[in-house]
Amino acid sequence: MSGPREIRIDGTTVRRPRKPWTPTIHALLEHLGAQGLPVPRPLGLDDRFEYVSLVPGLAGDDAWPDGLSPDAARSLGRLLRAVHEATRTWIPPADAVWSVPSTPSTPICHGDPKPGNVAWRDGIAVGLFDWDAARPGDPVEDLAYALLWAVPVDVDPDDAPLSPAEAELRRARARALLEGYGWNAPIDVVEAAASRHEQAIDEVEWLGTHGHEPHATWVTQGWPTTWRSHLESMHEAGRRTFPVPLPR
Repeated sequence: MSGPREIRIDGTTVRRPRKPWTPTIHALLEHLGAQGLPVPRPLGLDDRFEYVSLVPGLAGDDAWPDGLSPDAARSLGRLLRAVHEATRTWIPPADAVWSVPSTPSTPICHGDPKPGNVAWRDGIAVGLFDWDAARPGDPVEDLAYALLWAVPVDVDPDDAPLSPAEAELRRARARALLEGYGWNAPIDVVEAAASRHEQAIDEVEWLGTHGHEPHATWVTQGWPTTWRSHLESMHEAGRRTFPVPLPR
């Protein structure tokens, strides 16, 4: 079990609650850092906390207002591809622990690559942090999660259809993110994003029932039920913007 999510930034050092999978994540970050990837550098552990370096750049949800440009989405795709490729040469520890059940495979996915977990500079993705959700997986899982948040694939605001200009901007973001990643197959953006969102809800419930925070609080507050209730509306709104899969 883990306690409250006490995150503190002291200069260039970030202190975060230590979790059962933190040693595995630190080993992964050491490898990615050695490959030149812009990720937090592990600085140590104690009984309660982990310490990592602060990734330079504007960060958090406040650094990503609505209006993400296609170039910004493209840069996020490039960063995700670089991370995935770098993890293919990493050999996890024999006692590796991940936050959610997974099957050993490559690459390693970040698990939560929303724009709020990216460091930005001049509208370009220059770093990726908050690796707690990392796990072995299919690259499309990260790509779908990035599409979910960066496009975004969401219910229409105030139940009103998007304007033609906003719908086209969302399509441009999706195309740019996929282009930046180098994705070369057709993809149903709506189905991929909604399925990954449902998977994320399942993972919140799994973590919450095992006592991990903030997931346990979210489960107690009923958020997974609320999120699931929006899935149908998400499909409907997304299909209006993406009526057919994007071609390769």
